Amino acid sequence: MSEAVSGHPRFTPQLVGHEAAERGFLEAWNGGRLAHAWMITGPRGLGKATLAYRIARFVLATTEDAARAATEGAGLFGGPPLFDPATPPASLDISAEHPAARRIAAGSHPDLLVLERGLDDRGRPRTEITVGEARELRPFLGQTSAAGGWRVVIIDAADEMNRNAANSVLKLLEEPPAQALILMVAHAPGRLLPTIRSRARRLALAPLDDARMERFLTARLPELAPSRRAVARVMAEGAPGRALTLAQGQGPELLAALIACLDTGRPVPDWKALIALGEAVGRPDALEAYETLVEAWGWWMARWLRAHARMGGIGQEVIPGEARLAARLAGARPLEQWVELWDRLSARLRQALSANLDRKQVLITVVAEFAAASG
Repeated sequence: MSEAVSGHPRFTPQLVGHEAAERGFLEAWNGGRLAHAWMITGPRGLGKATLAYRIARFVLATTEDAARAATEGAGLFGGPPLFDPATPPASLDISAEHPAARRIAAGSHPDLLVLERGLDDRGRPRTEITVGEARELRPFLGQTSAAGGWRVVIIDAADEMNRNAANSVLKLLEEPPAQALILMVAHAPGRLLPTIRSRARRLALAPLDDARMERFLTARLPELAPSRRAVARVMAEGAPGRALTLAQGQGPELLAALIACLDTGRPVPDWKALIALGEAVGRPDALEAYETLVEAWGWWMARWLRAHARMGGIGQEVIPGEARLAARLAGARPLEQWVELWDRLSARLRQALSANLDRKQVLITVVAEFAAASG
């Protein structure tokens, strides 16, 4: 699936919700009090990277338009300037046809650097951002802006930096170059060095309410059956990006297949169904399906463990058979043992991605061990 089709944030001009966060940035911009580093926080799928790219488009488009107005006395295509200095901008919206927006979408804007996990020597995605990648920031920020204004860095995600990379970024935050803007996406800011957190202004994004999520999914996936849309909404827990990933990646269906494998009433899985599921997500072209299944299972475990901690049932069923399975698991062992087991098993599921292991075999082994623990 191409980045454009999958909705990469650099192709996504609009952000659902989070008006308060955008307003906080605009107030700092319009008031001339712009911090050099911003940390955009919240769970995965809320739109943190989308907001970072919206800010980058706004800053770079504004810079280019101001430079053009200063030299030509006019705005884009000979018209009035995009932003009247006497009228502070009230929105981060930038036309997708603006030259800055088009270069950002193409990944070719000279004043924007995106720091994210790269590939290792074998072409596999790294599990962290390395110090070699982080060291690209200093020479980039030391150059003169192509438009004579701001240079922008997006770190997606800052909590994926290893310690050496984090220390390299910290040195830049301690002595930031002039007109340098660093936007850090953070899913789990607590993993970052306290000194990094203290040097960045925070924009915290909160989950969307059910009404907004429903409107978002109806607009983005109008062909999706209402029942499937409702399940994706519940599983996403207010994160629109996560809802899209789950709905488009068959997350509810994959989770239902997994629940069926485990809902045997015995400490063994339905082997035939499990092998079929392993084959479905273990094919070379099924990497996204495996990732979606792992995410969906993680969501279900968090949902069930919260219910188990309250010593109550799982509530209204979202996935067929989950209430019966949850009750059996709750009676099998104490909460702390399930937490410990899931920490270990989920790490093995993720390792199949980072170490390029046989996904089918890893899934079958993990599900079998999980089922055995229910006896």
